Amino acid sequence: VPQMSLTNLIKNVKGWSTAKNLDKADPVKQMQKLNEEFGELNEARAKGNQEKLADSIGDVVVVLTILSQQMKFEKIESLIDPMQNGLKDFMKNEKPTDMLLLYAAKEIGLIANCMIEHLHNPNLINTRTSIRFHIRNLVWMLAYIAINEGTDIESCLQMAWDEIKDRKGKMVDGVFVKQEDLGNG
Repeated sequence: VPQMSLTNLIKNVKGWSTAKNLDKADPVKQMQKLNEEFGELNEARAKGNQEKLADSIGDVVVVLTILSQQMKFEKIESLIDPMQNGLKDFMKNEKPTDMLLLYAAKEIGLIANCMIEHLHNPNLINTRTSIRFHIRNLVWMLAYIAINEGTDIESCLQMAWDEIKDRKGKMVDGVFVKQEDLGNG
């Protein structure tokens, strides 16, 4: 099966989340999902599991796509696609993966910080713009990590998409719970 373009993969994720009403869910819950998936990315790195690492990069991109929908951002494809938003040329191992993960963690913290400000004062002008900026930076870090780890962000998102596209489940308290996790609590 030929790999889809990043733009088409992002469109597919948007359609999937809309069909499951995730696009209207609470961005605070989506931030928890972001932290969960980023934790799995760090765990994969710590254990040297390259396949899980690639899948986790894709999972984080899925979460960021849905978060962008929940924030009602426009032009999500160009926000999430690093090739469309000014990604600088990056040579493999220009910065070590562990350092890039640290930068990525910082961006997640900055997104959380802006989200807190936005929730407490929705009329602040620049918080939404700042959240977009930090999402873009986070996607860059993920793209650089992918390059370091011998893959690319498209392949990572393709892996994640192939995993979720047929997934069944339902919304529970604003979080999509996959079928196999329902009723096991």
